[in-house]
Amino acid sequence: MEKEKNVKYIEGKGITLITTVANQKKLDRYKDLEHYKDILYQCGKCGTCRTTYQEEFWSRVCPSGEFGKFEAFYLGGKNLLSWGVSSGKVKWSANLSKILYQCSVCLACTQQCQIPEIHHYAGEWLMAMREQAVKLGLGPMPEHSRYTDHILMENNPYMEEHNKRLNWLPPHLNQSSNAKIAYFVGCTSSYREQNVAIATAEILNILKIEFKILKDEHCCGSPVYMTGQTDKAKNIAETNMKIFNDAGIEKIITSCAGCYRMLKETYPNKFGIKHEIEVMHLPEFLLEKFNKGEIKFDKDLNMMVTYHDPCHIGRHMGIYKQPRMLLKKIPGIKLVEMNRNRENAWCCGSGGGVRSAFKDLSEFAAKERIEEAKTTSADAIVSTCPFCLNQFKSNIKNEEIKAFDIAELVRKVL
Repeated sequence: MEKEKNVKYIEGKGITLITTVANQKKLDRYKDLEHYKDILYQCGKCGTCRTTYQEEFWSRVCPSGEFGKFEAFYLGGKNLLSWGVSSGKVKWSANLSKILYQCSVCLACTQQCQIPEIHHYAGEWLMAMREQAVKLGLGPMPEHSRYTDHILMENNPYMEEHNKRLNWLPPHLNQSSNAKIAYFVGCTSSYREQNVAIATAEILNILKIEFKILKDEHCCGSPVYMTGQTDKAKNIAETNMKIFNDAGIEKIITSCAGCYRMLKETYPNKFGIKHEIEVMHLPEFLLEKFNKGEIKFDKDLNMMVTYHDPCHIGRHMGIYKQPRMLLKKIPGIKLVEMNRNRENAWCCGSGGGVRSAFKDLSEFAAKERIEEAKTTSADAIVSTCPFCLNQFKSNIKNEEIKAFDIAELVRKVL
């Protein structure tokens, strides 16, 4: 399946571009709810946001709606609620706020909507509604507040100690104190999926890349930002930028999709923290090295895999091709696609604060994706986000299918 050859995406996103009449309203991104209030009413209540529009057998796409089984949990309902509060016809309440947070902000719904303004901007006002809930004291959810408090104290959302962040680091790994390249490990790889961190660092060593891991690495701020706590997230970002600049970093390699999006997109474009640091996700970096002849794979994995598109690098950032191209270059790998893939991929259910605050919804989404992966007869589901990986591993029963990060597979063949 080679969709990328024929599909154009909105600049900076992995949501398809809809070409319409010349007078289509064009708005800025990352604004408050007031900025979007004049287009909220355009929702036609058609329900197109619920399924893959004219593709993939009209499969369902919204974990929140399918689990909540009520209009308010789909994009159409959220649009109506947003219009109601912005026009003063609906009053904010704790229940309304809870509905807004029962959503991973995966943006699969915006991909499907064929009303151009909603297709382009609904993701912006979904986040603006969360910001407004926080300003009114109705958000975030208690679980989000708890992990945010811990991030502000210990720089991670996992209730772990900051001084144990590098406990995963094996003594055989080589780092250069003068390196201009940093491997930004991220909280999930540091504390939960340490195999991803080890594999990534070992790959960089094998490739003789001069890099370093920051001794005082902090959370990127994504869990805080995605729950509408923008001011706190911006403060975290400013602290991180000082750490990067003081360390003389010119390039950052990430293995976490959420960290990648925060550092590359959210810091400069939402927070206004402009920087000259090049940010690359690991599959991008490795594919570039492969194309230059700087990587040689000398083992055969003999494995059939299916690839899961993380929302943060897929619909949010437009990275679909590179991970697939890298997987296809691994000897013995046969890549088979799930029915819902790329811009139509079903979310794993862990993002947007859903996994911490709405565990039943999170498990529902993960199990549906796992079942879909199993229908391909693949040996493993592969992703390039440790949060997705941890979500799948936590929900796979009886080892019916395995789950790997792409870094783990690359490490096996080097």
